[in-house]
Amino acid sequence: MSHSVEEVYTKSKVLHEKAIELHRERYRVQGTYDKPRCQFLLDDVRSLARDIERGLVDLDRDFSK
Repeated sequence: MSHSVEEVYTKSKVLHEKAIELHRERYRVQGTYDKPRCQFLLDDVRSLARDIERGLVDLDRDFSK
């Protein structure tokens, strides 16, 4: 199944938000961080990036569909 350009944009936006969440968790002011949570977020970011990289995109698909 192919995705629309809008769906790729949405996935990219989610990827960005997860990366920010990872950065905030890793570099908390207190100096401590939740290592399992960071690993989970990192795995999620990598998974989304792979999906964006390898996913098919239908450039002819209309935005409204």
